[in-house]
Amino acid sequence: MTEAELRAAVTAHRWLQSLRLRDTLLTAGLKSEGQLREEEAALFDPLNLNGAHVLEVGAANGAFSFAALRRGAGRVLATDHLPWTLPGSDALSATQWAAHAMGVALETEALDPRLLTAGFGSFHVVLATASFEQWFNPIQALRGLRSVTNRILLLETMQDALGDARPIMMAQSRLMPIGGPEGAWVSGWAPNPPLMLHLLTDLGFDRVLYRDHPSLGPVRGLYAALLPEAPEGLLAGFSPPWVSLTHPPG
Repeated sequence: MTEAELRAAVTAHRWLQSLRLRDTLLTAGLKSEGQLREEEAALFDPLNLNGAHVLEVGAANGAFSFAALRRGAGRVLATDHLPWTLPGSDALSATQWAAHAMGVALETEALDPRLLTAGFGSFHVVLATASFEQWFNPIQALRGLRSVTNRILLLETMQDALGDARPIMMAQSRLMPIGGPEGAWVSGWAPNPPLMLHLLTDLGFDRVLYRDHPSLGPVRGLYAALLPEAPEGLLAGFSPPWVSLTHPPG
């Protein structure tokens, strides 16, 4: 495919993320390449993904799935729900086309995480960014993610009630750039760290780490939740600004 053909194909899609398809070709996504790179480094730098099986939930255009493949993951399945199923949305076809343009073996599947069960499969790393706030029932969705996680769950989410020590989750509504040209109103959730700690430990994760978003600060939080059977070595890469919520410093 020539450069001109690539550029024509890029403009035929509406992009949620800015993906680097070639050195001189970047999709005009709503989320910048710079912010995606910062989040990728924050979430993936502590881990060795070589040979890992990775499930991404809320993939949008698959930026983190492509990053996992670049970092040596053995299998990557990118999934999303609303952006891939709403009438008028081409986010799934854009993601599949990007994988073709990059020449990588990315699996894709439209998926509601609330429907996940252990029968779906087992993944070393399960990742969900910018999606917790969009889940109609986030607790049910977290149960689904837990059922397919066999080592570590990575979450990135909007937050609220940061000054309160009580577990709290606030409800919000906002217009999302998904579906048709006018977007769609989506009701969302904004938990605080005590609430996330409670939910994750209640699901059986015994080690929960946290850090603020690398560029946006505490309005968005990053969580790494490890199961008891996860190798101790997985913790080695989680250095400051990551902090343990389950074993805070005395």
